[in-house]
Amino acid sequence: MILSDEQKKEFNDKGFIIIKSFYNDEEIKTVSTWLDELRDKTPVDGEEAKYYEKSCLNEENILVRIEHILGKHNPEMTNLLIGQKANAYLTDLFDEPAVLFKEKANFKLPGCRADKLHQDQAAGWNAYGSFYITMGVIVDENRKDNAAVSFMNSGNYKKELMGEEWKPLTEDDPPYQPEDEYMLLEADPGDVIFFDSYVPHGSPANTGNKGRRNLFLTFNKQSEGDKRETYYADKWAIYPPNQADHARTAKSFRV
Repeated sequence: MILSDEQKKEFNDKGFIIIKSFYNDEEIKTVSTWLDELRDKTPVDGEEAKYYEKSCLNEENILVRIEHILGKHNPEMTNLLIGQKANAYLTDLFDEPAVLFKEKANFKLPGCRADKLHQDQAAGWNAYGSFYITMGVIVDENRKDNAAVSFMNSGNYKKELMGEEWKPLTEDDPPYQPEDEYMLLEADPGDVIFFDSYVPHGSPANTGNKGRRNLFLTFNKQSEGDKRETYYADKWAIYPPNQADHARTAKSFRV
């Protein structure tokens, strides 16, 4: 066991736990360079999937995420990010081995919309499994002025859907109410946040001049099977990637 009893209790009670300096400076530098390369790379069908949205500042089409970034087409980064240490933490949290379900690089550039308060499970994930844990890998400084994520910190939530599927829990931007139940999670490069698929969280629009990139690697229990390729085939059929000229507006919910 790599986690203490106190850490596991904190995760089970609050729905998330922060591990400082999970990745070292050199590892995060490698990840940062790789993300720059992905940003500039011409998409290839069946590999990385880019998504664009309208800027809330000037209506320009901006890159907001790149999904399906690990696996056979990026083996070195897969091994770096999901190595023995990451698997040990996930096994402790799940009480069994983990399987990668989906993954994305989130580019919260100046002009990016707010991510409304939501539970990840509400984004159609019930069709593939009952419970997930996400590793939020901090690549750039996350601060209030570049849209750091707010998490419910009280544990006052249900490990089930608390609203309708495909809808946020509120249309309000942070600070969420009641304010004393949420914390703004200001984190540093190399930190990791493990959080479950039901804990409410969200972030404001980035109206400043400094972007931030995070990776979100989502896993399910091994006993629930490997659903990753099925998930992406389903998603790409209804939400095709790599269409910069057809950027979405901020009117629909997606995770």
